[in-house]
Amino acid sequence: MKNLVLLVLCAGLLLFARSHAQPLGIDRYLPLTAAPDNHQALFENEYVLVLDVSIAPGATVPTHLHPWPAVFITLEGAHLIFRNVDGVIVRESKPQLEPASYPIAEWRLPDTQPASVTNVSENTQRALRIEMKFLGP
Repeated sequence: MKNLVLLVLCAGLLLFARSHAQPLGIDRYLPLTAAPDNHQALFENEYVLVLDVSIAPGATVPTHLHPWPAVFITLEGAHLIFRNVDGVIVRESKPQLEPASYPIAEWRLPDTQPASVTNVSENTQRALRIEMKFLGP
């Protein structure tokens, strides 16, 4: 009986640790580490990370990853191209035609793969990203 209790306890601790651990190597892709020139932390605690995101015209943000779901608030839009680590375009985002439509708030799921972002427009991309650290990974 003691062995069974010990086994269940160990299994529970292992599952808890796995559910609260970040995948190996993710730290180097976190935005404040991988792309600090484009991400400024306005506030951070164990529950949330609030980022001021800025991408100048023609700039490329280094490969990075947002591992938490977030509320993304676009303050100024731009035409953005997203590329994976192999340089393959995985997404494209074009700004709203009406500047008066900003700010735009939307829900974003965690990134599934690291990506670089290039601003191919003449506008600076400005946004606030409120990452919900308590929801994963």
